[in-house]
Amino acid sequence: MTTSLFETTIGAFEERMALRRKMLNVTGVTLPKRRIPKDVEDKIRDTIINCYECKSGETCASWLATAEDGVPPPAFCPNRDTILRLKADGYTQEPGA
Repeated sequence: MTTSLFETTIGAFEERMALRRKMLNVTGVTLPKRRIPKDVEDKIRDTIINCYECKSGETCASWLATAEDGVPPPAFCPNRDTILRLKADGYTQEPGA
């Protein structure tokens, strides 16, 4: 069975979004489900693009496999500044969530 470019691209995107979700979870960030300011919405949208285009996927997966909850994102993460800003702005998980 041959895999199409479309299926490969969708698969790669889904893998990266799984890493993004795990990174946000491990670092203690909860994305809001309510209406948020436009600049925050734009930053969150940018995390999707940054993660998908990141060249550190394997490094990220390895880091996430051993990272403890609540740690700051690693220096190689292109979303590090955004994650830290979201945490500072109160977009955080309840302990034990």
